[in-house]
Amino acid sequence: MQMHLPDFFLGDLVATVAFGLVSILLIVVGYIAFDKLTPKLDFDDLLNKGNMALGIVVGSFLLGLCYVVGRVVAAILGT
Repeated sequence: MQMHLPDFFLGDLVATVAFGLVSILLIVVGYIAFDKLTPKLDFDDLLNKGNMALGIVVGSFLLGLCYVVGRVVAAILGT
């Protein structure tokens, strides 16, 4: 017995994967832009040294960026 997936499921699956990949790309671009806009700070070096304050700032920035990207995707999908 072969199981057939409904067409709407495959369409939603493709949309989810596509929006997920675009979202990850936008978050990476946002991090790179944030890194370039603050040239006095070497994020990678300071984070490797265990600078917790910078880790909290960068983490907060990424969470905020993820929220914005999520809202944009939700607006595009109409939810």
